[in-house]
Amino acid sequence: MNKPIRFSCLFLLFLLWTGQSLSANNDTVRADTLPAPSFQDTLSLEAFMDGVILATMDELKIAGATISLIHDGELLLNKGYGYTNIGAGNKVDPDRSLFRLGSISKLFTWIAVLQQVEQGNLSLDADINQYLTSFSIPEKYDEPVTLRSLMSHTPGFEDVLLHLFLREEDPVPPLEEQFRKKLPRRIMPPLHEAAYSNHGTGLAQLLVEKASGMPFEEYAETHIFTPLGMNFSTFRQPVPDHLQPHLSTGYAWQEGRFRSRGFEVVPMTGAGGASSTASDMAIFMDALLNQTRHDTINLLDSATYAIMQEPVLQHADYMNPALHGFIDSSRRHIRIIGHGGNTFLFHSLLALFPEHNTALFMSFNGENAQKSYNNVLDHFLDRYFPAPQEPPASIDLSPEYLAGFEGQYMSSRRPHSSLLKIIGSMNNLEVTSTGEGIHLRDMFGETHQLIPVDSTTFFINQRNTYVGFSRQDGEAAKKLYLGEYPIMAFNRVTGMYQMHYHLIILVITLLCVLYILIVWPWLYFARRQYDKKPRALHNLPVFPKAIAWITSLFFLLFYLLLFSSAGGEEIIFGIPSGIKFALFFPIAAIPFTLIMIGSNIYIWKVPRTKNSSRLFYGLATLAFLLSIWQFYFWNLLGWRF
Repeated sequence: MNKPIRFSCLFLLFLLWTGQSLSANNDTVRADTLPAPSFQDTLSLEAFMDGVILATMDELKIAGATISLIHDGELLLNKGYGYTNIGAGNKVDPDRSLFRLGSISKLFTWIAVLQQVEQGNLSLDADINQYLTSFSIPEKYDEPVTLRSLMSHTPGFEDVLLHLFLREEDPVPPLEEQFRKKLPRRIMPPLHEAAYSNHGTGLAQLLVEKASGMPFEEYAETHIFTPLGMNFSTFRQPVPDHLQPHLSTGYAWQEGRFRSRGFEVVPMTGAGGASSTASDMAIFMDALLNQTRHDTINLLDSATYAIMQEPVLQHADYMNPALHGFIDSSRRHIRIIGHGGNTFLFHSLLALFPEHNTALFMSFNGENAQKSYNNVLDHFLDRYFPAPQEPPASIDLSPEYLAGFEGQYMSSRRPHSSLLKIIGSMNNLEVTSTGEGIHLRDMFGETHQLIPVDSTTFFINQRNTYVGFSRQDGEAAKKLYLGEYPIMAFNRVTGMYQMHYHLIILVITLLCVLYILIVWPWLYFARRQYDKKPRALHNLPVFPKAIAWITSLFFLLFYLLLFSSAGGEEIIFGIPSGIKFALFFPIAAIPFTLIMIGSNIYIWKVPRTKNSSRLFYGLATLAFLLSIWQFYFWNLLGWRF
């Protein structure tokens, strides 16, 4: 995969799997009225899942996978596919092979939080600043950040991608130090709108550590893993020595073969650092389906556990609500709660079907497996929980009214204060209008027809879910909501967030830079050789041209270094030295651009100078000024990381 494609897909890797809504719509088919799925023929079940998973692995070039399925407390399927280590010939063992869980780890963190709430050490609605000592959350809004807002991904933080992962050999700073050095900026009031936040979970982890007096890795072992008998699960990074032989390698498919990659360290452990097996996750799912009870062990009181399924915020009618910890991924006809988890190399899913006492876990160890568990889940639902044939009743809306939904929409979950701000403007959703109505292009580039259900709500037949908009009478839609993604909203792209403006500035600037750096020297030497006669009009004086040439060189060096160093996910592990060096050149270009402004005044006073040269010099100066503003807009002016 080339660098531009990998860089443009970077933000997509962190839009974790969620699902569809607990709908308020009267025509919604309740999950508990659907016929119970038949899992009695376990051989047929295994053969079906084998076919789906192996086909997915072949299509997406995945080295290994593991899966477990429980129903009514019985482990119906517990299986491994492919390899954890191709070189050593180690095949996936569902009982012993550890896969990285990514953000499924958060479910353990939320249980730990509620354990401390149950013991009276933490409060869901207290200002978390009362628990913090070495730093505090800025009081930007009237409402404080609370554990309730952290659990529902509604604290109002920007997304921070820098150092979200570390290399295995990188030192991992203490969690409190991480936040003391870099707090996510508050961009909206808490409990106002969902914007998925890894750092919110990291803060919750820190509060558990402070309340319990234990490192989170030890806390999870003592209060969750050991009591449940999850002996092949850990938050320690790297995993303990006795588990090392069982840890799956992460693989990338490159040049026609699998290439192993190193261990991905998640410095905010509770947000994504867990490793586990399919068998252990089956134990965990069984506990979740039984109010955290497994055998004689209860992790939480049933009333406390019920909080995890309580809605905190619903963006609009028909949309899934944001819950306390779980992600509500219900479809129109069936309730599903759980969590997805993605690292660069592992892609995992835990899905509970509470009304049917069923749960499914799966994990894949391939870099290209972003769509893996969605594919498997869709096939599983089609087979065992088929959607009703009839979609909800539709209404007619005029083409003029539908045109008000057209446009691009970017996620509320995005960086604001770092140089990765531009990533938030990539992989936008897009709504377009055709003669057949309006269509939505999703984050994976797939297009779906939107069937109007009411004036601001639409239905997607292929996904059996809803899309909602926030729209005032007489105005265009301002926000878009996906029933499948209750933990984020999408804002209409307006003003200077529209990328075509920036592309125009970039193209004009590059044309000016190349003309100044290449054409000007060529013309100079050509005229010296062939232009023997005196001319009525002269070219630009030497000093303004020299200043423009130096300024152009700075811009060109910046673009070249930035493009060559922006190598996909590398920037998440730390800013490459090439980018750090590149950021010098916009700063250096500022004084020379200011001199060019004065030079414009000077060259208009110099007699017998070509007007075309004067006009081009003015255009180049304007382009350079706009580019400097553009660098400032995208946090590329200075070392903002």
